[in-house]
Amino acid sequence: MKNKDLFMVNEILKKWNPIAVDEPSLSDEYVNYIPIILKHTDNFQNLVNCLENILINKIGVAYDPFNEEHKSDLISVAKKIYNL
Repeated sequence: MKNKDLFMVNEILKKWNPIAVDEPSLSDEYVNYIPIILKHTDNFQNLVNCLENILINKIGVAYDPFNEEHKSDLISVAKKIYNL
């Protein structure tokens, strides 16, 4: 991915903002997860799994993959990243 794409992934994560971080911290809150995410952009399901893993095991939010709203939000974000 190009630097522009890295910027776009960060923008997507900022808009998603799964832990509801306030501005100004939001600009770099999710940057550390981008390298992990980029390793999974060649396969959509792997990307979804990666995002779920980040939410559950790294960020520690109450994400339930069986909750339709949670899953729908995550899939929407995964599609945006996958389609860059």
